[in-house]
Amino acid sequence: MYVTIRKYADKGSQLDKLVPQVRDGLVPLLRKAQGFKGYCAFASEDGHIASVSIFDHRDAAVRANEQVREWVVAKLKDLLPDPPEVMAGEALLHKEAHIQSGSPDMFVTVRIYEGVGSKEEVLPKVREHAYPVITGTPGFRGYYTFLDERDSSRGVSVSLYDTGQHAVEANEQVMAVMRDKRIAPNPPSIMAGQVAVATAAEH
Repeated sequence: MYVTIRKYADKGSQLDKLVPQVRDGLVPLLRKAQGFKGYCAFASEDGHIASVSIFDHRDAAVRANEQVREWVVAKLKDLLPDPPEVMAGEALLHKEAHIQSGSPDMFVTVRIYEGVGSKEEVLPKVREHAYPVITGTPGFRGYYTFLDERDSSRGVSVSLYDTGQHAVEANEQVMAVMRDKRIAPNPPSIMAGQVAVATAAEH
């Protein structure tokens, strides 16, 4: 499983203009892509636009990412003139709830940890302590975590919940575990918001 996150800084106010074009143009393009698993986009509470794309493997994601880049340049250059910040990597842990669907009635939290240790050092701690908390809290919909392939000292996690309240409660528990078990040396930066567009692969 390969995860790509794109962040368009300070463009959250453009979300309402973007949603119809993304829903009617980009989503069908993604759903036709080989290896596609899921996609969601949201405006973070601190004013950014972010998207999460999930594919079976890296090669499929790279091919689709180039299509996405070309589509955004062609269709959204007035609204999103600058290229996004991109974080991507192979999912080290992932889980989806059985009730996954394409419904946008979800709330997403992206946590970005700088200065984390090696995969061999961090992954066992995350699997033992953080993973059960994230996947076991009420309203859980999905979870993916990876090391950014451009900077392996950056750990990224994506958590999906049914409501913002459940996401906040889960995040507080996860932050406490990460701190208490000393899994990450620094507090994360966080992007969180209500999902505006979402789709999943047909099973």
